[in-house]
Amino acid sequence: MNKLKLFIVVCFVALSMSVSAQFGIGLKGGVDINSATRSTAGRVDVTFHEKVGLDYGLILQYQFNDWFALRANVEMLSRSHTMKRNLPILKGVYTDYKNQYLTLPIMADFSFGGSKVRGHFMMGAYVGYWMLANVSGNTFDLDLKLNPFDEKMVFNEYHSRIAAGVVGGPGLSFDISKKLRMELDALIYYDLTSYMKVSKVSPEPRYNNTLSLTLGLIYKL
Repeated sequence: MNKLKLFIVVCFVALSMSVSAQFGIGLKGGVDINSATRSTAGRVDVTFHEKVGLDYGLILQYQFNDWFALRANVEMLSRSHTMKRNLPILKGVYTDYKNQYLTLPIMADFSFGGSKVRGHFMMGAYVGYWMLANVSGNTFDLDLKLNPFDEKMVFNEYHSRIAAGVVGGPGLSFDISKKLRMELDALIYYDLTSYMKVSKVSPEPRYNNTLSLTLGLIYKL
């Protein structure tokens, strides 16, 4: 009898979720602020600095009920940074790394609040692929004069182009109509994989950590 009651409750919950379930598709765009981190124990003359880039992509969402949804984004993250040399003799030497990552975060989305304006919190995991990179800056030439450069970076065996990590953050949503919703989101992408393989070239791992601030529009199908 107890098993029958449990079965009826499970069926009722599943039915209620399926009735209210709704698929949505949308677009997002904004900026990201990326910082590269590493141990500088062996390179005290090197510091890493944040760099701002663009974040844009596609939103896919399946709303199970009023408070829970699953979301997958397909987006381009600009996970860039600047590396500077700090010794007085190397003043003016720096390198800007402008990167583009194709990123796929999959997140649980928990929402709360009123009917028109609601808050929500997303958390999950992501994988990404380091698609493009451009390097520019100043270096010394043979005459010890600063020489500017700007070129496409060629990937080699020391680069690790697959990224993976955890992602999460808060947001606000506004219903523009019954079918259209606008969202403001702040997500933090925290790498668990190094973008450089540990080697003589890079004796310690290096990680990207990215804050993404975006505006999105979702159409409810």
